[in-house]
Amino acid sequence: MNVRESMRTHPWRWTAAILLVLIAVAAGSLALAVRALLQPQRFTALLQSQLADAGLVLSVDQPAAPAIWPHPAVQLEGFRLSRTGTAAPLLTAREARIVVRWRTLLRRELAIERLEIQSPRIDLDQLQALLAALPKSQGAPQLPHIGAGLKLSDGTLLRNGQPLLMDLDAETGELLQGQPFHLTVSARNGAEGTGSVVLDALPLPAGDGMRFDRLQMDARIDRGPHLRLAGNAFWRGGEDVSAVLQGALNLPAAAPSAGSSAAHAGAAAIPTPVARDYTLALRIEPARKDVPLNVAFTLDGAGEHVDARLPPLALVAWWNDVREWKPGTPLVLPQLEGSAQADEVGYGALHLRGVRIDAGPKVAPLADGGTKTPAASGPEANHGASH
Repeated sequence: MNVRESMRTHPWRWTAAILLVLIAVAAGSLALAVRALLQPQRFTALLQSQLADAGLVLSVDQPAAPAIWPHPAVQLEGFRLSRTGTAAPLLTAREARIVVRWRTLLRRELAIERLEIQSPRIDLDQLQALLAALPKSQGAPQLPHIGAGLKLSDGTLLRNGQPLLMDLDAETGELLQGQPFHLTVSARNGAEGTGSVVLDALPLPAGDGMRFDRLQMDARIDRGPHLRLAGNAFWRGGEDVSAVLQGALNLPAAAPSAGSSAAHAGAAAIPTPVARDYTLALRIEPARKDVPLNVAFTLDGAGEHVDARLPPLALVAWWNDVREWKPGTPLVLPQLEGSAQADEVGYGALHLRGVRIDAGPKVAPLADGGTKTPAASGPEANHGASH
C-alpha cells in the first residue's frame, strides 16, 4: 500500500501525525524564542542590583542558563549570597531559579516574579550580622526595595555551623513601601517538632521612621502552642522598635505521662489536663540609652493573670547559654519584672493552689488592652518591689 492509498484508508491517523509534527515544530520554535528573550545575563544583573539594595552580593559558579518549564526562568548553579564587604556566605544553594512572568517576557520587559532556591543552607550568624548593620540613627530608616518574591524549599538554618532548623520552607511576596507584605515560614526542630509562622503587614514611611500597619501574626507549633496577634509597629532603625499588639494564646492539653494515673489504692486523683485559652496584650518598648529593648505584656486566662516585662534579646542569649551550658559554669537568669498569680499550677503529679509570684519592680498592667500608640510607649517607671 502506497502513501496515497494509506491516507485514503486511514485519514484520521495521518491527520493526527501531521498535527503532532506541527505541535512539535511550534514547541521547538517557542523554546528557541523564549531562550532568546530570556537573555540570562540581563536577569542575573537585575537580581544582583535588587539584592545590592538589601546589602547582599550574589555570586554563581556557572553562567546562568535559560529554562522554560514549568515557567520561563533563568537557572543558576552554585548560588551564594553574602553581605556586602564580607566573604563568608549568608546563604548557599546548589541551584536557584529566577522566575519571569510570561507577559513581561513577551513585552521584552525586565521584571522578576520570584526567586526560587532549592535546599538552601542559611547561616544565622551572618543573618544576624546583616540585621545589625541596618541603619540606626542617621535619618529615617529605609526598607530594602525588593520587587520580587522569594521561595525557599527544604532548607537548613545553621548556627555556629550546626543545624538549628531543618525542612525549612518559606515564601514571601514583594517588599515595597505602601504595598501589603506577606510571609509564610515553616520548619522542623528535631526536639520540638514542626512550627509555622504567617505574617502580614503594610509598611509605610512615617516621619523619622517606618510604620507597619495592619500587622497580623499567626504562629503555632504542631500539637503545641498557638499564638495570634494583631496591631501596629513603628521602627526608627536598629533596636528602636515599638509596637502595640493584642490577641490570643492557646495551650493545648498536655498528654498525661505514663505514670501520672492514680492507679494505686488511696492515691489522690490528679486533675485531667485541659486546654487553656488566654487573651494577650503586648507592648514592645524601644531601647533607650542604657535600657534594652523590652516587651511588656498582660496575659489573662481562667484563674490566671500575668503582668510582666522582659528583654527578649537577653532571653534569646540566655537560651543559647542554656543550650551550650557545661557543668560548673554559672547560669544567670535573664532579668524579669512583674507579677503572676494563678488559682492552680500543675506539672505532672505536682499541683499547687493559690500561687503568686512577684519579681522585681511592678509592671503597670496594660488595662487599656494595648491601645497606646507605639510612638508613645516607653519603659514604665519603677515603683518598688515585692517578694
